[in-house]
Amino acid sequence: MRTAVLERTRRFFGLADGSSFTALRNAVRPFIRSTRPTTKSAVVNQVDRPGPKSPRKNRFLLMSAILAPAALGVAFEPWKSTEATSVAAEHGAIATDRTVTVSRPTREATATVVLPASFRPWQVASLHARVSGYLAAWHKDLGDSVSAGELLAEIDTPELDQELMTARALVREAVAAVTQARAERVEAEADLKVAEAQVTRARSEVNLAKSQHVRRGELVAKNVISREEFETFTTQVETRTAEINAAESDVTRRRTNLETRTAIIEAREATVNSRQANVNRLEELQAFKRIVAPFDGVVTRRTAEVGMLMTAGQGSVFVIEDLNRIRVQLAVPQAFASLTHVGTVAGIRIPESLGSVVTAEVTRIADSVDSSSRTMLAEIELDNRDRRFQSGIYAQVTLNASQGNESWTVPTNVLAMRIDGPHVAVISDSNRIEMRRVRLGRDLGTRIVVTEGIKGHERLVVNPSDDLSDGLQIQVAAPKTEQILTQR
Repeated sequence: MRTAVLERTRRFFGLADGSSFTALRNAVRPFIRSTRPTTKSAVVNQVDRPGPKSPRKNRFLLMSAILAPAALGVAFEPWKSTEATSVAAEHGAIATDRTVTVSRPTREATATVVLPASFRPWQVASLHARVSGYLAAWHKDLGDSVSAGELLAEIDTPELDQELMTARALVREAVAAVTQARAERVEAEADLKVAEAQVTRARSEVNLAKSQHVRRGELVAKNVISREEFETFTTQVETRTAEINAAESDVTRRRTNLETRTAIIEAREATVNSRQANVNRLEELQAFKRIVAPFDGVVTRRTAEVGMLMTAGQGSVFVIEDLNRIRVQLAVPQAFASLTHVGTVAGIRIPESLGSVVTAEVTRIADSVDSSSRTMLAEIELDNRDRRFQSGIYAQVTLNASQGNESWTVPTNVLAMRIDGPHVAVISDSNRIEMRRVRLGRDLGTRIVVTEGIKGHERLVVNPSDDLSDGLQIQVAAPKTEQILTQR
């Protein structure tokens, strides 16, 4: 014991192990001097004290100075050990006192999902000016109800009016040209008939000349007439034959002229038709001077002002919406698209309607998933003759669709996403953790379908932390709600 105390004292004053008692004493003396009082009152008390202390008393002070650090060291070691033991015990209690809440899988015959949706009008038309000009007047304002064909605004188009007048004059000119061509054709037909008559007459004369030539030949053979007279008749036959050829050529020329006149008539009639088509086009454009409603609806926007310049096709003047029926459009995710059909029950809730839910059915679906958003467009038709709904508002639609085969579903907060995929923390009968990998199906919002990895009877840890591992001993809290944060 004495040896241990001396060793502790040596370490306290920084001496090497095994140092002599003299060295220890020399190290303690400065410590004793530093502890003596140096104030005035201490000096006075020292003067008043009688004589120096005895050697025995000095030795007692020296031993006290030597043993005090050792005693302090001995007293400190048990305290330090006790503190470490207390902290370790506390940490051990925390590590073995983990309490978790659990949830169990459930079967879902009906899949439910809440999706955002937008209200759209049954029909919407943005009306533009079809002709250029200046707005002369507008007759309907924002919020006014209109009927199909009702006049909304009028446009003044002086340039278009002048263009129409010019086009009509050109049509009259083309019609006159057609009349002239037809008269020339009649004249050509008459000339052709005269030429054909000349051919007929020439052929008759040739026939007469030929018969006389034959008779003169007989007379020449009997020497009744001279050969000179016979040759004269031969020349007449040749002359009459040449006249026939000339008459036939004239007939051909007259017939070609007639065909030319016919072609000229057709060309001029085509010109008339072209110019008349231009007139019809301009008259149709003139009809667009009146902007009318295409269907029964409500004016939801008006930008028309009297005197403003209207350019064809530039900027809308009115926006008309048919609000008698409303289309509720929503994008159904790919995981839920196969379960959504025409007739699927839906609950429509508008956040501002204080919880009122409108029950309806899916009216139509696109039956095709958009490759960019991986969603399918679906529509729900609502009657809105009482103007209960407004177009463009936001709503939440709850779809309830039959899944066919029932599936196990779990809350999304029992999943633990690990590097090798999603896991669930299964609690065994002995309250030990088993990290089990699962395969997920459709995401139903707050719940998700599990296709592989569970059988349905398991107890699953809610909000599993990352430090959960296989074999960890835990305690199960009494169930209050299905979703309670993991406690430590």
